[in-house]
Amino acid sequence: MPRIRKFQSSFKRNFLAMCASAAGLGAICGSFDPVPAGEDVQFTRVKSVITARENTSDVPLPVGLQASPSDSVSPVQSVGEVQLVSSGGLSNNDAIKFSLLLLKDGGRFIDNIDNYRVIFEKRERIKGDIGELETMELKVRHAPNFSVYMKWKTGDTGRQLLYNEEYDDKQMVVKLGGLKGRILPALKLDPLGSEAKAGARYPVTEAGMSGMIRQMIVHRENDLSHGHGIDCRRLANEVFDDRECYCFRYEYSDPKFNTLYRKSIVLMDTRYHVPLRVLNYTWSDNAEGMTPEQLDEMTMIEDYAFRQLDMGANLVAEDFSRDNPAYRM
Repeated sequence: MPRIRKFQSSFKRNFLAMCASAAGLGAICGSFDPVPAGEDVQFTRVKSVITARENTSDVPLPVGLQASPSDSVSPVQSVGEVQLVSSGGLSNNDAIKFSLLLLKDGGRFIDNIDNYRVIFEKRERIKGDIGELETMELKVRHAPNFSVYMKWKTGDTGRQLLYNEEYDDKQMVVKLGGLKGRILPALKLDPLGSEAKAGARYPVTEAGMSGMIRQMIVHRENDLSHGHGIDCRRLANEVFDDRECYCFRYEYSDPKFNTLYRKSIVLMDTRYHVPLRVLNYTWSDNAEGMTPEQLDEMTMIEDYAFRQLDMGANLVAEDFSRDNPAYRM
């Protein structure tokens, strides 16, 4: 009998321990398991996609980072002025995982929208020189084939670019702005050729939100595979373009963990989980004596922003046609 009681007591303790472990594991997995909006909806129309997102919950915040007074959002003058969330906190890898889940959910959402219109702003460093801010109207179509139309509102004002995978030649068409555009014919360029890439860091085949999200997912997955060498922080929420955004900061300790980026700041829409502002900074061999602000100014390599996102835009085939009379290409 003593042996039976001893066995029963030991079994009971082990069973309770197993239950506690399972509950803890369930809490962790549950807090990171995304609940993609509209996952059970057939995405046949953009309105159904948006309605699904409006009526279902977001990817939940991990345990310990539920909304708190310190998470209250307010417009900011500069993304560089963000502050750390004071209550709760995520481990380094958990913060990366959380941002990765958001990106993947946002990628699924935007890919299931047939088309959208947005104001795209970019400022890039090419061959060591930082360019002026460029603002353009951007139209993107995902179905029945990937297509992009851009028209510059600042910079080379009036410049147009059209890329449509439907055309057999797979070329992009560029119409210069200003007087040159009225005199010179439109140019056909290989989107992956040296001429096309001379004025941009990424090809037009990666234009739009989907392309940016794919690039960011690669970096986050690499961060997790390294397991160290990066400090990822979830910062206090911010408002950008009248949308509440999650804010993440990634800083690398050495170029071997990311040869291109030293630091990145990302603002992601809390409802749709798409990046609305991305700032990337590269490495420098001449940072001695500089303040962090001076170093960021000298090493800023990419500044991208999406404003006035219109996912209900009534775009038609002519919006991506070379024969559109309004384009004069």
